[in-house]
Amino acid sequence: MALGWLIRFLVAMVVIRLAWKFLGGVVEGAKTRPQVPPSRGVPLVRDPVCGVYVDRARALTARSSRGVQYFCSKDCRTAYRQGARATASGQ
Repeated sequence: MALGWLIRFLVAMVVIRLAWKFLGGVVEGAKTRPQVPPSRGVPLVRDPVCGVYVDRARALTARSSRGVQYFCSKDCRTAYRQGARATASGQ
């Protein structure tokens, strides 16, 4: 009988400790200020061949009738140029 009360007491202490830690975390979270998102993002452009978004400053470029096109790699730029030539020649 005494063992049953001891187990109940220990379980109650564990539950109280967990509740105390949980409430302490809630209070600590309420005290801290929320993180402010950065005020300026990185301008991204979409590669017309594969659809990957690329940082405009690092992208490869090619001029076309539609203006400047941005690419993620030399392969995409080459594929775009070949596709433009095929379209222009009527294939």
